[in-house]
Amino acid sequence: MEKIQIKTAVFVLKKKGIIIYPTETSYGIGCKVTDIDSVKRIRRIKGDRKKPFSIIVADKKMAEKYAEINSEAEKLIDKLMPGPLTIIVPKKEIISKEVSEKKIALRISSNQIANLIVEGINEPIISTSANLSGKKPIYSFEEAVKVFGKKVDFILDAGKLKEQKPSTIFDVQEKKVVRKGKITEKEIKKILEKT
Repeated sequence: MEKIQIKTAVFVLKKKGIIIYPTETSYGIGCKVTDIDSVKRIRRIKGDRKKPFSIIVADKKMAEKYAEINSEAEKLIDKLMPGPLTIIVPKKEIISKEVSEKKIALRISSNQIANLIVEGINEPIISTSANLSGKKPIYSFEEAVKVFGKKVDFILDAGKLKEQKPSTIFDVQEKKVVRKGKITEKEIKKILEKT
């Protein structure tokens, strides 16, 4: 069942569709990062016009294709990903301003389904929580269908997700935590201080 759903999600994304899929925290809504029409559609669906979107990459190699990965970012990817860490780094031109202006927040998901989808399309996907702007994140398939059933192209059924703390967001250039999560600033700084 899961394999069929992943194949369907990959097919929909390749056809420039929008999916709802499980992440390590809540359900997420996404499309291919280069599919600008769908990125705009996600903004309309969520009612969120300006907030920058983060992306999920499959590995460090994919991250380097879409973002500027310096030695510090590399250390954090090697030591803490996949895991509950999102890093903010300068983006490359391949990522449109519609996704994010100058920087991009990226992570390697510790959710196997999300990772297999990214590997399947061989491109990052938009990773923003599947909720309407200002509303709570969605943790169940039933709720996702209720809110987004007719607005997206495919909803992957991963049942009810366990509610987790969000990932820590760390800005590599500014060397600061932008959002507190499971990984502490102390842990990050300790890794960065090692040569």
